[in-house]
Amino acid sequence: MRNLKFLMRGAAVAAILVATPSLAQSRIDRARTAVTEATAKVEAAQTAGAQTYAGDTMAKAEEALRVAKDQLARDHRDSTINEARRASGLADQALAEAESNKSAQMAAERDARRDAQATAAVEASQKEAAQDAAVAATSDAQAANARADAAAVAAQSAAADAAAARAAATQPVATTIETTTTQPAASRSYSSTRKTTTVKRKTTPVKRTSTTTVSKPTSTTTTKTTVTTAPQ
Repeated sequence: MRNLKFLMRGAAVAAILVATPSLAQSRIDRARTAVTEATAKVEAAQTAGAQTYAGDTMAKAEEALRVAKDQLARDHRDSTINEARRASGLADQALAEAESNKSAQMAAERDARRDAQATAAVEASQKEAAQDAAVAATSDAQAANARADAAAVAAQSAAADAAAARAAATQPVATTIETTTTQPAASRSYSSTRKTTTVKRKTTPVKRTSTTTVSKPTSTTTTKTTVTTAPQ
């Protein structure tokens, strides 16, 4: 029994001694694989723009990968695996942040473009309204100038008429007065005597006398008098 126990212990020790190089080889492979995976993830995050959209997290991932490679070179397998896994996690986080931040930035840029277009449209509308107002103001000014010119012409005409009236008032005024006088002519009477024939009768002879009046036409006299009146 004692010999069997020694044999079993020897077999266990031999198994441990045989398995130790394989275990050591597996750990170094895992370290290298971890570094390779971390390197691929960091590079993918860099390609996706994580350095721009998730700079802080990406910098931590790159630093962890650098440390993992340094530990691998020093044959520090456990620390290599740990740092490689940390680098992978940070690279995944940086990639997610980059995609989120990139989408947010694109949305912000889209909103900014829309706001800029709306602002440009408002400014264009305001500019058009200002131009219309300027045109209307110019038209009103032209109309006002036309009215002012017409008023000036009317004023000049009125001034000319007033000057003509004043000039006419300073000229002497000749007035002609026509007087018609009608004078009746004197009537004259003429007497004539007729001879009568007396017939002897028993009656008394009668002597007859006739009077003839001759009227001459009236005479009319017209007198024209011109009176010149000087202005006061």
